[in-house]
Formats: sequence, C-alpha cells, structure tokens
Amino acid sequence: MKLLVFAHRGEAQAFFNEWELVPVEYYFTGLFKNKNSYLLTTGEGPKDASEKTVAVLSSFKNEITELINIGIAGSLTSKLSVGDIAWVRSSYAQNAERSEFKSYTTKNHTNIDCITAFSRVASKEDRKTLSAFADIVDRELWSIASAGHLFKIETSALKLISDNADSVDMCKLVKDEAPAMSKKLFLEFQKYESKIAAVKPVKLVVKTDSIEDYFLHHPKFYFTTSQMRKLSTVLRGLSLKKIVSDVDLKKIANEIIEANANEKTSKELSKIFLNDLSERLNPLNTKIKEKINQSLKPLLDSGASVSFDPELEQEYIQINYQVRNTKDQKRLQLALEQFNYQKIKDIFAGNLGNDV
Repeated sequence: MKLLVFAHRGEAQAFFNEWELVPVEYYFTGLFKNKNSYLLTTGEGPKDASEKTVAVLSSFKNEITELINIGIAGSLTSKLSVGDIAWVRSSYAQNAERSEFKSYTTKNHTNIDCITAFSRVASKEDRKTLSAFADIVDRELWSIASAGHLFKIETSALKLISDNADSVDMCKLVKDEAPAMSKKLFLEFQKYESKIAAVKPVKLVVKTDSIEDYFLHHPKFYFTTSQMRKLSTVLRGLSLKKIVSDVDLKKIANEIIEANANEKTSKELSKIFLNDLSERLNPLNTKIKEKINQSLKPLLDSGASVSFDPELEQEYIQINYQVRNTKDQKRLQLALEQFNYQKIKDIFAGNLGNDV
C-alpha cells in the first residue's frame, strides 16, 4: 500500500472527493485509509511532518511499501511558473541556523530539486538565498523523505507551484485556490498510477551480476556493514541521476586501486571509493568540503592532522598535533592564531561565497 502525505486537507480535497476514505483510529487525527492507500495530513512544517510520518510508518510498516508527499511548493526559479506540476528529484533542507547538507534522492528522473525551509520564506532575500540550493521550496518534504529513508521505504514527491515563494498573503492564496490545485494534483497522480498499472509484471529474478554485487565481491575491497548500506544507497542515487555508467564505475574503482593498492588496506580502499562516489552524487558537498579545507590551511600547514564530519551533519573539527619541543608549541600557537573558526561556522550555515 501507498502512504500519501499532505500538509493540509485542502491540498488533499480532490482525493477525499474521489476516493472512499475512512478515518483510521489512531493516536492523532488526520489518518485515513481505503483499500489501496493510506492518506495522512500532518499540518504545516517539518516538525509535525516528521513526527507523524515516522509514527505512521512505524505502526504500519508491514503494509506500506511506498511513500509519496503531495502538495504545493514555491518556485525559486524562472523555469517554473504558478500552476506547473513537478515530480521532485532530490530534497534538501535549510533551517534557521544552518543548512542540512544530507539530501534524499527519489526514483524520479527529473531535474527539479526541492529545499525544505524550517520557517516561511518571507522576503525576496530569503528566496534568493534558497535558490542557490534548489528549484522549489516547501515546508515538509525533507522531513518526510528522512522518515522514508529511516524505514527504507521508496519515497517520491509531487509538487504543484502555488506561488513565487515570497507572496505576501500566501495562506489566503492557497486557501482560495485549494479546490483547483488539489484537482490538478489528483489528475497528475492518476496519470502516475495509470503508468504504473500499464507496466506488465515480470518475474522477479535475483541477479548475481549486478554492479553492487560486483563491488561487494571484489577481491580488493572490503565493505563493513554500514559501508554496504552506503554503497547500495550511493549506487542507486547515481543510477537515478544517470551520472555515471556501470563501465565508468568499474573504471573509477580500478583507478583508485592502482593509485593506492600498495599502501592502503581493502577496508581503506572501500572508504576512498565510497567517498569518491558520494562526491559525484552530491557535488555541493564537495564544494563545502573544499571550502572547509581552505579554512583549515593554517592548521594543515603547521603539520597538524585535522578532520571534520565527512557526512557534514555535525559542526566540529578535530585537531591532532604532536608537540615535541617549544618550537612545535610555537608553531601550533601561531597556526591557531591564524585560524578563524567563524569561517567554518559560516560554511556550515550555508555561506559558500560565490561558488554556489
């Protein structure tokens, strides 16, 4: 069964009109069901969307096989106008203090990315800032996609452009136009369902020669359990975005092995390979890491070993330095004086200068 998640009942109005939905007795209101789907209305904002989606997935995880967020979004680009419909490729998030660099990729082969804002976009300046990261902005998708990722459930998102993200009275606009917008969303969803139904079922054959199996059984690689999960996720994302072919993936692996085979263990080679693929999947993360390394230059030049969270989820740096004499101590003191941690904080807050 599918779980369709909406922020507001107005967005789901056409679904209620067309389907025979009955309320589900649950811990909170807003959950409905018919013979094919669950329908959940969470209320506006990432917090409610996250909590309620996680709760429903936890309770009905044995029934739900697909998660779809349906609703409105604001346009951040001139290529999308009010009334346009878009299936989303990837979702990002921006809260009041920092950017959430962890992204979630859907199965949809589009070029539209969405950023979830933790507060309403109230000005053209806010819109300009967010436009550096995505094409549209909403208030819920990233949290819903995060819940789907947690439960390993395939997630999609269908968005209708309701405004230009900085409309003065967006709430009134959405309320007035809700019936028409909901109908448009319903018709697009019907097309999606028809397309799925038109695909003839095929006998499931477990392949032993998939690209993932190729790397898992490669004699030069050793993947830990967590690395296996990451490999599966990254390979799926690269396939969906059509960034590299299987032939290219094997070539990348061979180049890494040839460059490091004499000095790296199989586990270390796997880590290097995964980092390379992750950077290809999320080039924005590569730019962020480059900026961080530039800011760390005074420490690195002093001979210190400096690291930071490779997933960019935690805001910290770790410094290791051997002090063997007073000269080493003075070198470290000078490096710390030249190092500006505020630059690191600015980068984690999403300020990448003119490189984005």
